[in-house]
This record gives sequence, structure tokens and C-alpha cells, in this order.
Amino acid sequence: MIDEILKNAIVVTGQVFETMFYTPIAVQQEEDELDSSPPSVSAFYRGEIGFEGRYSGKLILTIPVELAKTMAINFMGLEEAVSDAQTMDTVNELCNMICGNIFSHLDRKTIWNLTLPQTHEVSGQAIEADHGERTKAIRFDAEGYAVQLQIQLVPES
Repeated sequence: MIDEILKNAIVVTGQVFETMFYTPIAVQQEEDELDSSPPSVSAFYRGEIGFEGRYSGKLILTIPVELAKTMAINFMGLEEAVSDAQTMDTVNELCNMICGNIFSHLDRKTIWNLTLPQTHEVSGQAIEADHGERTKAIRFDAEGYAVQLQIQLVPES
């Protein structure tokens, strides 16, 4: 089940990053260096959105602040700097697009309810996450920056 979600997440994340934010993205292979972020990256935005349907859980996206700002400028079609609030709104929208597309493509018959996304700034250590049986992460490289997408499923009742 989680493997099917992850396969779909890889495809959807690539499509959203490239078509909506003009940012190419590639999955990091396990043998690749896990921390491909430039050494100057010390702050990340962590966006979270909950989902309920056939499966329930949370999607967490961790993205370097600098990359998120560039993506916000691309998304809004601006030529100037964006505020932190605009950037966090963009990360919220990014989480919403990825999560909505993952699950609507996975199962078109199920009604999927998504929570309001929330984004906050975290330290560089936040990209490392605990991985359990019901929590899986995918690491991506986006223009030389490490981006992590995590799916946490809650146990079925």
C-alpha cells in the first residue's frame, strides 16, 4: 500500500514542481549523497497537510527557504523578492497540490478530505526524519537543493 502511494508521489511531485513552479526535480538514489544541499542552507520550510479517505495520515514537505522563495517568485510570476508570508503560502499550496493529486490519481472513487496546510520554518536538522513501517520519505534534488517528501499513514482502526 505505502509503496503504491510512494510511486504515485514521485510522479506527482515531479509534475507539480515542473509545471506549476518551473523547477526540475529528480529522485535521489540511495547511493547518492543524502545531503546535497549547499552548505549555506540552514533553514527550511516544513509544510504539512493531513488527508483522510481510503488511507489517512499526513504529507510533510521539507524544502530549503531559498528554493521556496525562488519557487514562489516563479509561481506568482513576479520579478522581485517575495515576503516570508508569500513564500509560506506558496509552500502551503505546493503541499495541497501534491497531496490532492497523489490521492485523486491513486483512487478516483474515494472521497479524500484534506486539512488546511500549515507551513513553518525549521532548522536544517529537520530534513532528517524518523522512518517507521508506516512512515516513508522520498528525497529529491531540485536545482541542487535537497527536498524531502514524507508520507505518514495512521494505523487503520
